[in-house]
Amino acid sequence: MIALRGGTLHVALIATRGRTRWGLPKGAVSEGETSEQAALREVLEETGIPAEIVRTLDTIEYFFRAGDTLIHKRVDFYLMRFVEGELKPQLSEVDDVEWVELNASLQRASFGSERKLLEVALADPSLTASVASKSS
Repeated sequence: MIALRGGTLHVALIATRGRTRWGLPKGAVSEGETSEQAALREVLEETGIPAEIVRTLDTIEYFFRAGDTLIHKRVDFYLMRFVEGELKPQLSEVDDVEWVELNASLQRASFGSERKLLEVALADPSLTASVASKSS
């Protein structure tokens, strides 16, 4: 989720693992949900902020281990614009949530695949106009 704050683009990043890992909000699609509905729900749950989808960014697939189990995860990412409210982390799932200046988010993001998404957003000349209509 991107917002224009004080004339500068910022992205909401969540922290996990004792604030050592920073990334974009994401989660699983529940039964009966579309990918878009899941993305909006996860952003609201993990950041406390409602968002609006501007457009699709990309789909990332990766594997991770949970104990002895290898899990395949597929995540659809969307460019979202901030609607209203104050950041409030869902402490049962994340450690923190912060607005991070978009340029600085490239260094803060822990995952290369998410850094690439942030680079795509940063390179988009229409990004400011895309988020400015609702951001403060």
